[in-house]
Amino acid sequence: MKGGFSVLVKFDSREDAEVTYRALKVEHSQPNAKLYLDGDTLRLILQADGLSSLRAGVNTWLRLIKVCKDVEESVKIK
Repeated sequence: MKGGFSVLVKFDSREDAEVTYRALKVEHSQPNAKLYLDGDTLRLILQADGLSSLRAGVNTWLRLIKVCKDVEESVKIK
C-alpha cells in the first residue's frame, strides 16, 4: 500500500525558512521526499510504500525541521 503526506511549515521570516531549507537540502536527495521553499513557508511531501515507512519518514522530517527551528530560536536569543 502506497501512502503520502504533505505539510506546510510557516516560519517567522523568509530568511528563517531559507536557512532551514538549506540545512535540509542534503536530506532532500531522498527520492521519496520533496522539499519546496515558498517565501516564509516550507512544503514537505513524502511518499512511502507502507504505513510504517511513511510514519517513520514523517517523524524524521518533522523532527529535523523542529531541530532547525529550535537552533534558529536559540541563536536569536543570544
